[in-house]
Amino acid sequence: MRRMLSVAIVFCAVAGTAQTLPAVFVDDAAYYVKRNFYANQQWPWPYQCPDRIAVREPFCIMVNNGWRRQNLLGQHYFKPGTNELTTAGELRVQWIMTQAPAMRRNIFIERTLDPDVNAQRLAIVREYASKVSIDGQMPQVEETYLVSDGRPAAIVDATNTKFLQVMPPPVLPTSSTGGSSNGSGSSGQ
Repeated sequence: MRRMLSVAIVFCAVAGTAQTLPAVFVDDAAYYVKRNFYANQQWPWPYQCPDRIAVREPFCIMVNNGWRRQNLLGQHYFKPGTNELTTAGELRVQWIMTQAPAMRRNIFIERTLDPDVNAQRLAIVREYASKVSIDGQMPQVEETYLVSDGRPAAIVDATNTKFLQVMPPPVLPTSSTGGSSNGSGSSGQ
């Protein structure tokens, strides 16, 4: 009797879940089909935005690095003893503060090994940049580890002057007389 009672309880439990089992299965299947249908309808869009960002990001990095290189003040823009800006340095700062786009008016100073020299150069450039600024905004002046590829203007001028001094004068080639006029090179018929 006990055995019969436990079988009846198990049978009732299975029969009770048997009615909800197909309903749960159908509901899950319907949800799965709907979700995949909408995902397939929007298919390329969720993946296009991250792909576009990944493609454009290197170009943005290159543009930022190019502007940082363009707005870099190297050792040759400062006078060696006083760390004052040279004339070329003043012209470079003036160009950055007046001609560069407003969002690109950051000035970068090549870092030296002496922190006192770095601080002095930063202060001098900030002061001059605020003086020549056309919109009155305080310039952003930062140190950087980039090394300037430029050279002092005096060296460039000396190189060009020396090149012009040793350049041979332009002359026309000499013409050779005694050649034949028909171009065949034979003198007889």
